[in-house]
Amino acid sequence: MDATIDRYVATLREPASQRAARADLATFVVWWEQQRGRAFDLSQLIAEDITAWVRHRQDDEERKPATINRGLSTLRRFGDWLVAERLINENPAKGVHDLPLEARGPRSLPDDAVDAVLRAVQAEEEKVLRLRDGALLALLAYAGLRSQEACDVQLRDLDLDAGNVIVRRGKGRKTRRIPLHSDAVALLRRYLRELRSPDGTPAIGSDAEREPLLVAQDRTKQGHPFVPGMSTRLVRHRIAVLCQQAAAQLRAAAKKEPRLERAGQLTQMATQLDAASPHALRHSLARRMLRRGADLSEVQRVLGHSRLSTTGIYTVPDDDDMRSAIDRAGI
Repeated sequence: MDATIDRYVATLREPASQRAARADLATFVVWWEQQRGRAFDLSQLIAEDITAWVRHRQDDEERKPATINRGLSTLRRFGDWLVAERLINENPAKGVHDLPLEARGPRSLPDDAVDAVLRAVQAEEEKVLRLRDGALLALLAYAGLRSQEACDVQLRDLDLDAGNVIVRRGKGRKTRRIPLHSDAVALLRRYLRELRSPDGTPAIGSDAEREPLLVAQDRTKQGHPFVPGMSTRLVRHRIAVLCQQAAAQLRAAAKKEPRLERAGQLTQMATQLDAASPHALRHSLARRMLRRGADLSEVQRVLGHSRLSTTGIYTVPDDDDMRSAIDRAGI
């Protein structure tokens, strides 16, 4: 793949364009290989890979739309060149649109929608999934961790007696300590007691103490046992499943709701859950904190932003804020 990229980069005239294109393509290839667990293969590249990469850059890496759009432009031009060279049949990036550049608040979920997701976890029939997904939501919805940060949490990073979780490998390799809500502590304590560490906390300094907190099924082994380690891909899948279940519950409730206004609110929340991601839970925590009296610096420390200006995006109205303002205006 390096040789193919070298050939493409050589077609660009400006040294700055060459450097930018090489960096964008290398970043994409590394991400693709990490997600797929194998060497990059042009013949396997599809449009869904491009959109997933955009979500990763926007949600997990919190890159600005202009930066993401530049990378998208690189992928489109590279795809056109690959088609011209007859290395692929179609350009998978051709139909992926740029992100809007206008200032708009991050997509978050109303409190009732987050509550519906938590209720969907408790309705899970399989106990192992119910406990594990409850622990996952404790980290995402209550502590505002990024997907990768939640996957990286180790057993030693929890101090439930003090009500804290340590993020050792946050964005920019920065470490931070996050206080946990009492509901999150309860979810994590039950997960440890009934599933993850039923025999007690591992010895301090042991290898077991450094194992990932969250577990996942190992489908390569007979019986598909649950083992330490959860991927960001699985996190996205589980949150999508839970959000879909929560959306179905809200739509069912809307049909039984005699008040038209409330029925419309429930249906709107269900629509928001249809497209929700793990990062929406992080955004929701930030907005909830600000709405309930926290200042920007407190939110900044919880989310692990290096700049206060990054946290400031949560002061920009999102679609829900504008919808509420319109409703209040009335006639």
